[in-house]
Amino acid sequence: MRGSSVVAPLSTLDDLILHYVRALVALPSVTGDEPALEHAAPPIADLLRGLGFQVNVHPTEGAPIILAHRSGKSAQRLLFFNHYDVMPTGVWRDWFHEPFTLAEREGLLYGRGVANDKGNLAARIAAVAHILAETGELPVGITFLIEGDGYSGSPSLANLIADQANNLIADLVVGYGGGLDQARLPYLYAGVRGRLLVRLRAEGAKIPIGADMATSVPNPAWRILWAVNRIKNDSEEVTIDGFYDAVVPPSREANKLTRGLQLDEATRLKAWGMPQFLFGMSGAGLARAETFNPTCNIADLTVDTGHSPPPTIPASAEVLIDFSLVPEQRPTEVVRLLREHLNSADFHDVHLEIVKGAYPPAMNALSTPLLNTLATAVEQVYGATPQVVPLAPFSVPLHFFTAGMNVPAVAMGIQRSDSNVRVINEHVAFADLKSMARLIEYLINNVG
Repeated sequence: MRGSSVVAPLSTLDDLILHYVRALVALPSVTGDEPALEHAAPPIADLLRGLGFQVNVHPTEGAPIILAHRSGKSAQRLLFFNHYDVMPTGVWRDWFHEPFTLAEREGLLYGRGVANDKGNLAARIAAVAHILAETGELPVGITFLIEGDGYSGSPSLANLIADQANNLIADLVVGYGGGLDQARLPYLYAGVRGRLLVRLRAEGAKIPIGADMATSVPNPAWRILWAVNRIKNDSEEVTIDGFYDAVVPPSREANKLTRGLQLDEATRLKAWGMPQFLFGMSGAGLARAETFNPTCNIADLTVDTGHSPPPTIPASAEVLIDFSLVPEQRPTEVVRLLREHLNSADFHDVHLEIVKGAYPPAMNALSTPLLNTLATAVEQVYGATPQVVPLAPFSVPLHFFTAGMNVPAVAMGIQRSDSNVRVINEHVAFADLKSMARLIEYLINNVG
């Protein structure tokens, strides 16, 4: 594919979308698999070279980052921020089709990454290719920044943005993340959350010991459980001293928008196999909790028993805790508060490690013209007014663009609650991909 062009033989938007999503899904770029990610970056770079983009693949401590640019008729520039790493597939035989081969069934496209984020990326590339097929040039400059550590917290992104500042000039950054409402319109997120992962570790004996010795040998698993029990209570309140002090109360306008949000609760409950949401929340209460509340979640809990069968006293125990941060919380401050909180409860012996990939939240003012521009674009393409969400219920590293580049940055996605991004049979409706491509095409043609 190196040096080739797909614009001439593939001129319809449908054909272009399928071409790009098929090529991207075929790359087994599982997050954390460094050899697979190294091999995935060059073919993606070639797709953009085939459209006349100047492309560089930047090595990092993790996955390579692809940076591509093509000038337009005007001086204005859009930057599309995406990621090419995907979640592990699980057991292949449980899929309807091979996970790294695009398949279509009843209007749905199946394949790992098709909903997050390769389908989204394919729609954006297809929109660019379609404009080039029709006019031969772009109305505005387009930059693609595509990373391979999206699921790992983007630990190399800040350094690359700082190093490539002269090549990342943009008037608007369109990032990834989020999805569609019940009417299959994309949500417009005025902001996204920050991210922090920490690992707590307790040590016991140097080797696993038989459980009969539990009266005289300390168990690090209990130590970890007791420490975690001091961090959050059964009312789902984070009990770290000072944790909520930096949280900015929502404005009246943000409260009004949130009260009016229509969430597809039934689809989510069915897809996730739950009878109800936490505490039976629904309607405005659910929307408010997901919009404004920071989170503290146990992501993993492990013990080291070597090869000893149970019952055994483990040699060590670890818990991975993730925080979803809201304005104006900062990862470094939360870590400091957590360390002090554990020390005050006499857990000096519990080791605290910051996992790479922490970043603050990012916000655009609700009054920014950017949201009106995007809302107009959605109305023109979808024929309906989109819902504006003051703060997304997910984390994306847009802070590095809003703070590092001082430009507005938004998240836009195509997944639905039942898209199965983390389990088998990940899928997205082809109609949704096409609508998103048309929306991107409209933005490119009308951003000026």
